[in-house]
Amino acid sequence: MNGKALAKKARTIGTVVLVVYAVTVATNLGEFWPFSIYPMFSQGGNNWSRSLVREFPEDDSTSWEVVGLADVPGAPFSVKKMGVDPIDLANFVSKTTIWDSVRVAALRNMFFGSETPLYQIVIYRVRGELTEDHEVLVEATPYVLLSPKGDQVNPEVQQ
Repeated sequence: MNGKALAKKARTIGTVVLVVYAVTVATNLGEFWPFSIYPMFSQGGNNWSRSLVREFPEDDSTSWEVVGLADVPGAPFSVKKMGVDPIDLANFVSKTTIWDSVRVAALRNMFFGSETPLYQIVIYRVRGELTEDHEVLVEATPYVLLSPKGDQVNPEVQQ
């Protein structure tokens, strides 16, 4: 192949690649599929919600106050050691709007099955948002206390 034919072939390939790229990005509102499945690319700056579980000694009283992430009381509690998927727990807590006895029993079952709880744990809903000052505000709201003595729901979220 001579130089002119090679240059023409390279331009043709480059043009085809650019057209295919432009069509795939334009039809997806600027999100090309490899990036849109990762929240860090497609949902940057949006509010988010996760769950956090903390363990308390049985004689501790429960505070239902909303606190900053650095001020969450209790000891860290591993949900994975109980066989609980963190994403399932986060979805359960963030999407439940009515915390009746059936929902609390389902949450208890998620952690302990049909057994009596071995630990006193509090499940928090942690919400993060970007403020107008471009600061990240993270707050933890205690939702449910699961305890060998019985379960309690935060009066502010109970319906």
